[in-house]
Amino acid sequence: MNRSPENDGPVPSPETTDAPPASAVVEAVLFVSGRPVSRRELAALTELTAERLESGISALRTRCESPESGLVLREVAGGLQLATKVRLAPVIENYRGEARPSPLSAAALEVLSCVLYLGPVSRGGVSRVRGVNSDAVVRGLLERNLLAETGRESESPLAPALLNVTEDFFIASGAPDSDDFPPLRSLVSEEELARVRERVNAETGPSETGPSETGPSETGGPG
Repeated sequence: MNRSPENDGPVPSPETTDAPPASAVVEAVLFVSGRPVSRRELAALTELTAERLESGISALRTRCESPESGLVLREVAGGLQLATKVRLAPVIENYRGEARPSPLSAAALEVLSCVLYLGPVSRGGVSRVRGVNSDAVVRGLLERNLLAETGRESESPLAPALLNVTEDFFIASGAPDSDDFPPLRSLVSEEELARVRERVNAETGPSETGPSETGPSETGGPG
């Protein structure tokens, strides 16, 4: 017997006349989640068959694409998420009384690119790739939950923390996962990539000795 995501009670089988449409079941789970939910999780929660699940997702996507809907079904961070449409952002901001987050600076975007393509990587590795101490920029990105410390470089002196991008990064970028970004080899030559990896693996660099980027404007603001 299936279980309802709303009241933990049974979901009627497809053969039952009052069975809710699969799209309604999927919509209800995504609505209360607030976070991306993978297809595997959806299948486990709803006990819908793979065919009914895909049918429900397709029907929900079509319904959201209607101009009458204020929602959009996104495939981000390895899952599905309901979000409000971009054109409604001013209304949502007024309702919440929140200011729109400051756009990321060029330095912050550089750091995110380093971690996305080279991560998990230490702060020192990021700084060596950029040629400038990036600790302040990394700190701002950690505060915005776009980066997270996900381990330790155990073989290095002092075992520095390793950085990686977060689920919030993929949500903010609208990407399902890292495979949605262009391959690194399509952006830089093999020679340049070899030089970058050599700088990442160097034992010391700008993180310890070089000039520092400081100030909150390094992650937010028009830069």
